[in-house]
Amino acid sequence: MRGARPGRSLFWTVAGLFLLALVLGTLAQALVTIAVLRPLEARDTRARAELEASSLASEIAATPRLPEGSELDTLLLRHRGEFGPRPPWVVWRARDGRIVTAPPGRERVLERLSPEGGSPGPPSGSPGRPPGGREPENRIEVLARRSVVRGSEVLGEVMILRPVRPPEGTGFLLSRNSLLFLPIAMVVSVIAGLVMVRLLVGRLRALELLATRVTEGDLSVRIADRSGDEIGGLAEQLDQMTERIAEAREQIETNERQRRQLFADITHELATPLTSIRGYAETLLDSRVPMSEDERTRYLHGVMDEARRLDRLIRDLFELARLEAGAAPLAKEPLDWAALCRNTIDRFSPRFRDARLGLVWRPALAEAWIEADGHRIEEVLENLLVNALRYVPAGGTVELSLGRVAGSADRFALTVGDDGPGLPPEELPHVFERFYRGAGAQGTQGAGAPDDRGSGLGLAIVREIVERHGGSARAEPRDPRGLAIIVELPGRAA
Repeated sequence: MRGARPGRSLFWTVAGLFLLALVLGTLAQALVTIAVLRPLEARDTRARAELEASSLASEIAATPRLPEGSELDTLLLRHRGEFGPRPPWVVWRARDGRIVTAPPGRERVLERLSPEGGSPGPPSGSPGRPPGGREPENRIEVLARRSVVRGSEVLGEVMILRPVRPPEGTGFLLSRNSLLFLPIAMVVSVIAGLVMVRLLVGRLRALELLATRVTEGDLSVRIADRSGDEIGGLAEQLDQMTERIAEAREQIETNERQRRQLFADITHELATPLTSIRGYAETLLDSRVPMSEDERTRYLHGVMDEARRLDRLIRDLFELARLEAGAAPLAKEPLDWAALCRNTIDRFSPRFRDARLGLVWRPALAEAWIEADGHRIEEVLENLLVNALRYVPAGGTVELSLGRVAGSADRFALTVGDDGPGLPPEELPHVFERFYRGAGAQGTQGAGAPDDRGSGLGLAIVREIVERHGGSARAEPRDPRGLAIIVELPGRAA
């Protein structure tokens, strides 16, 4: 098999597409985060801040006296904890300007906040570091603010603030945690993708190997991929296709052998009577051969017998060819098979008596109605009886019986049995082949036709006619000796 050309491997094509998809997917994820998730998160945070500010203002207003000191710190920290792992600042600014924050230590950053609200900028001067050692934020975003009112008196205000920081070291697309995770995810994705593509390419190469070997004539190769996915389904179809091609090739080879054998048999069968005719004719034309009138008459009869044999062979060949090609249409009609058998047996009885053979009719049914071509079914019975006349020795008996097939109410079976020499079991499947003569029958001639060797096509014609009627024909040995030919035909539909 020719190797793949450099640069054309599907492995690198699919791998490149996978990497491109990974990059585009990462960018799409970042864009979705910026355009959709962050605005949704901000809106949710503001809504929660509004609820929390209202709750805290109501709680402070409901106390008999304004909470101070640790009590106020605890109250602010509790409401801050409602925001989860990344809470904003919760701020209380009293009417006298005093500011308390949670977390604590942010008061100096918020001293410049106006009572009316707004987003303060950085404080002027150097406020110094707040507790915790962190630099003050550049900007503060007010998420919610509520005034604390008791009666008509304004006690102060509650604010929920969020410091806004520039992203630290990650740009505007990803957070620091995402940045730590991204290289690992990319490496794992690339490795998994390459392994997946490698397996895919291996399976595709198996399909390529099958196609190449089938092209070279090897039909024994199979893939046996039963994964159930698209490639597995294609592999199964290719295996079935290869099996059918192998069966078709075997059938073609069998037909070719049969055709060659048929031509050889036809050549032999035609050559035999022609050789005899030529021999008789040369003898009759040779003036140097002394010949009486009786001898001349016997030679002429020999020429006529061989000519009749040649004519019968040609007619049987033509008939068999028409049957096999379907060129001989069947004129089917309701037919009593039992009556047809009785009539045919009556016509053949004198020939069996002259041949010193017994002909016995043992019907199990008075009537056996079938849908068939009467001329063709009569031809079947005639060929079977002529075959018995040729191969059953004098003194033998041929017995015919007609009944229903065992276990079937709509099929009939005609059995033509004899007590002749029969055939070995291994030869029985070949009885209906063209020009076939069993070893036990070759060189022997029954009492019915000592000078009639037949065309060797009678039983082949029987099989073709029976099968065209939807039936079957087979040969079986008889006990203790002899041969039985059984013809089955379907009964007429009610």
